[in-house]
Amino acid sequence: MARAALAAILLLAASPAAAGPGSTAANFLKIGVGARPVSLGEAYTAVAEDVNAVYYNPAGLAFLERQEVTLMHNKFFKGVSQQWGGYAFPSAKFGTFAGAFTMLSVEAFDSYTAQDQPNGKVGASDFAGAAAWAFEFPGIDGLALGGSFKFINSRLAGYSADSAAIDAGLLYRQDEATGWRLGASVRNVGTEVRFISEAFPLPLTGTVGLSYRGSAAPLWTDASWMFTAEAVGTNDRNPYAAFGTEFRPVDEFGIRIGWRQNQDTGLGLAAGIGFRSLEKGFTSDRWPEIGLDYAFVEYGRLEHTHRVSLTLRFGTPKAERREGVDRRAPKFHHLIRY
Repeated sequence: MARAALAAILLLAASPAAAGPGSTAANFLKIGVGARPVSLGEAYTAVAEDVNAVYYNPAGLAFLERQEVTLMHNKFFKGVSQQWGGYAFPSAKFGTFAGAFTMLSVEAFDSYTAQDQPNGKVGASDFAGAAAWAFEFPGIDGLALGGSFKFINSRLAGYSADSAAIDAGLLYRQDEATGWRLGASVRNVGTEVRFISEAFPLPLTGTVGLSYRGSAAPLWTDASWMFTAEAVGTNDRNPYAAFGTEFRPVDEFGIRIGWRQNQDTGLGLAAGIGFRSLEKGFTSDRWPEIGLDYAFVEYGRLEHTHRVSLTLRFGTPKAERREGVDRRAPKFHHLIRY
């Protein structure tokens, strides 16, 4: 998977020019998911520390400690809405398993015949379902690999087209809570989407990202900050960059700002906030943690969009379950890495 991700990124970087907007199909796959990643300019390849990693970099799933489920609603442009959901289960021995879906729906709109005569209304919708797996690489602390398989379906005016694709990624983190992270991913490597007699490729995307998380102490006790940046190459436009930063005055509240270069319309600015339930001294370690995140994205003449995500983290932490496995099998505990 790591070789596949790096090879795809190098291939995209070596391409003299992209084919241009409108040359790919199933472009709903390029619409960012998760309010937190979107508010960071979608520069999430080297962050990928929650269930949203299924979309941005499946390798990040390997570092999850508790089960996670998330749901997001995107009030996109007029008449268009997006839904995203995911679930991840970090096992004690065999890595993290996850599933996710994304749906894009368009309100019914006017249709016309080849002679430009009104022909009633038609609808359009897109769907993608993904199954993912990630694990910590044996022998190298902090290195994780992951991949996913996706089924894709697009519908328009009574016609339907299917496709399949894989994503792959790697993520290295210097430390669990702070320090540097380096990530790379390749997304939407798959079959063409064919409507009737016309076929178009999927929006192949390769990313390389870098992030850093540090403490703001002693200037601000308990505060932390994070910066993330990534380079993106696609098969339908020239390479571009994305950046994001997050400040947490306390661990349960975050303020975020992001920017994406070369956005089709607008300045590419995004912002958001996030809350999660109190932990220290207030609840048991096994009590579900609730997260609520909001993202605002500016699109110039198309105005702006709003995304809201609800996330639950629950169950016994993976580290505790792994200790139980180690106690039951002491002869092999030093070999268990995932």
